[in-house]
Amino acid sequence: YDNVDTLIEKGRYNTKYNYLKRMEKYYPNAMAYFDKVTINPQGNDFYINNPKVELDGEPSMNYLEDVYVGKALLTNDTQQEQKLKSQSFTCKNTDTVTATTTHTVGTSIQATAKFTVPFNETGVSLTTSYSFANTNTNTNSKEITHNVPSQDILVPANTTVEVIAYLKKVNVKGNVKLVGQVSGSEWGEIPSYLAFPRDGYKFSLSDTVNKSDLNEDGTININGKGNYSAVMGDELIVKVRNLNTNNVQEYVIPVDKKEKSNDSNIVKYWSLSIKAPGIK
Repeated sequence: YDNVDTLIEKGRYNTKYNYLKRMEKYYPNAMAYFDKVTINPQGNDFYINNPKVELDGEPSMNYLEDVYVGKALLTNDTQQEQKLKSQSFTCKNTDTVTATTTHTVGTSIQATAKFTVPFNETGVSLTTSYSFANTNTNTNSKEITHNVPSQDILVPANTTVEVIAYLKKVNVKGNVKLVGQVSGSEWGEIPSYLAFPRDGYKFSLSDTVNKSDLNEDGTININGKGNYSAVMGDELIVKVRNLNTNNVQEYVIPVDKKEKSNDSNIVKYWSLSIKAPGIK
């Protein structure tokens, strides 16, 4: 089911209908007053058990403009190949995720659930939350520091190479399902009207659906909808250009997941042995 409010209204309708059916024993035309008799809710214990956010289909990815990290020139003025070290680089980049609830499960039950963006090569956790009751938009941002150590680069004899490091950025978009199991009851009174006496009432959400639609524990599955859009760092690239030949070789520098920082907003990368263009 996709709306708890609809189930509640059905419960109130059934409550009034059953009340007037009982009144027909004394007043045969009781149903004629259906629109005049009112329901006065006084309390409820509705709740959503295990609210969570699930992916709905595969995300789409669109690469954005690269983020410049740093540049260095390395010169080998000897007559043989030589391994040179590039300088280390550091850059800061802000990752952002925007989450929107597009279809609530109803305004009668308040619940939220967290969601972590499913695509992130840097290993940074980018998390947001969704409301089950309000069609609102929630935006979270996190500044990430990318630490790139010096790289060992094998440079041909009598050659200068240019080393450029940059971070690829990606916009990830997708849809989500807001799922959970709802249960609970509402109680209140039916005020007196004309000759109809006041009466108390109570109904359970489980009374408003077919028994075959209930879970074994008597709860009802509910489904809302939402979407997300995240802009984040993806891969760290080192581009080595042989300035003698203008040939270029690119390398993806993997995240050093063993070298964990106490700060979750810092990403550290491996130091690789790289061959410049012109090295066989």
